[in-house]
Amino acid sequence: MNSTFVSRWMLFLLAPAVAAVDWPNYRGPRYDGSTPEGIRTNWQEKSPAVLWKKALGPGWSSISVAGGRAITQVKRTINGEPQEVVVALDAATGAELWATPVGTAVYGYSLSGAAPDSLDGPRSTPTIDGDRVFVISSFLNVVCLNATNGEVVWSRDVRLESGDSNTLPWHNAASPLVVDGRIFLNTRLAGNKLSALSTTDGRTLWSAQNDESTHATPGYFTVGGIPQVLFLTMSGLVGVVPDTGAVLWRYGFSPSSTSTAASPLAIGDTVYASAAYSRGAWTARITRNGNSLSAVQTLYQRETQYQNHWASSVPHEGLLYGIVEAGSGRSLACYDLAGRTNRWRVNQVGSSSPGYASLIKAKDTLLVLTDDGELVLVKPDSAGYVELGRKQILSAYCWNQPTVANGRLYARNSSEIIALDVAATPAPPPVVKLSATTDLPGDTLRLTVRSADGSALDSAAASQLRVEASGTEGGAWVPLPGEFLVQDGALVFPVALTGSGRLLRVRLAEAGL
Repeated sequence: MNSTFVSRWMLFLLAPAVAAVDWPNYRGPRYDGSTPEGIRTNWQEKSPAVLWKKALGPGWSSISVAGGRAITQVKRTINGEPQEVVVALDAATGAELWATPVGTAVYGYSLSGAAPDSLDGPRSTPTIDGDRVFVISSFLNVVCLNATNGEVVWSRDVRLESGDSNTLPWHNAASPLVVDGRIFLNTRLAGNKLSALSTTDGRTLWSAQNDESTHATPGYFTVGGIPQVLFLTMSGLVGVVPDTGAVLWRYGFSPSSTSTAASPLAIGDTVYASAAYSRGAWTARITRNGNSLSAVQTLYQRETQYQNHWASSVPHEGLLYGIVEAGSGRSLACYDLAGRTNRWRVNQVGSSSPGYASLIKAKDTLLVLTDDGELVLVKPDSAGYVELGRKQILSAYCWNQPTVANGRLYARNSSEIIALDVAATPAPPPVVKLSATTDLPGDTLRLTVRSADGSALDSAAASQLRVEASGTEGGAWVPLPGEFLVQDGALVFPVALTGSGRLLRVRLAEAGL
């Protein structure tokens, strides 16, 4: 055996990467308030660092993050007139990249004794889809913007088209659902209220049904093995075919006419909806018979301890975690979808009542943003409330849903926006040594991985490694076929010496992927 290393080859041993995920729309990449991205949870040892914080105009819009941009809506005065404005910030620094007005911001409502409209602002959250941003104003102006510079690509005033000057009480709060070149929305168009518009030019691809709109944003789920758009309307829940708008199933009931704002959910073949103002929660199981779907085993829980106000619940392992009214106060509750009752309910989250809180899930951890601006880390546990950490990050009123994307948490209230570093810390890789020898004859390079402390490595360790090659520095890395062999406590991988020059690396399997 020749132990001389071939000089035209280079070797690298890389640690695992932590998965980072965009949050491009309201309710996140799964449309259910969750992301597969994990976060750091040792807050009691090391509080999340504030990356940036800045003043922002009023608004109840959440924050969408993709392409290095954090995009939301605010109210600003432009040429002496209050306007709803889509604002794009640099996700890393908070610097404003562009701002585009999309419609009037005159609502006529007062908040907590303040002057009318003084704290009020747009309700809908923009959706980022590639190089486009889509938004629905409070008065149903649907607008497509260039994500790079904020220029208007196209717009449609749906309220003007419908000939209906009326809007919902509190106006539109639903955000655009964008899937496969379509924007799904409840447009209030006479006789054909559920609609799909083309993302390219805004033309109507289909409009169907006569279901009156609510404030709830629709979701895209697979139920009964069939992908579908799930709407929560004044007629109840309805699942429709994305391509045509044809109804797949219905679950009829009457939510609140004052405001029904929490988004509907599908968890497996179970669908769920909730509404405030003494309404409660509805669940149903959707069954399939051939190509036909129907709602069965329906249940309505009327008590206030089951009703969401505007913060939508989040699923985890067959349970729903949500903020419920609970009489005169508000609580964090764990709802059992199978038993259709609360496993537990607590009135204090963090240091006080959650108030009009909202919550999301990052991988397997809940994040509750209370009305008073306290961010609380909670372990989802069917047995009871388990708090992992807390941090005061904003002041009231925090009625906007937070967002986790690419290692950062974004949150806002009626006057400020903040970004925190919550990136998960990768587990330290084992301390190993990498070497290479050549077998002569045969032109075979033998990569050997040994533990630094001399302990034996086994097949379990081998399963965590892969070898990749690149023809040039900065070129693409391609996995090599084959596997590590266990030999005398070390891991050995043979590589054929072909080509004039290559880079090799041994990568530890990526955590969580």
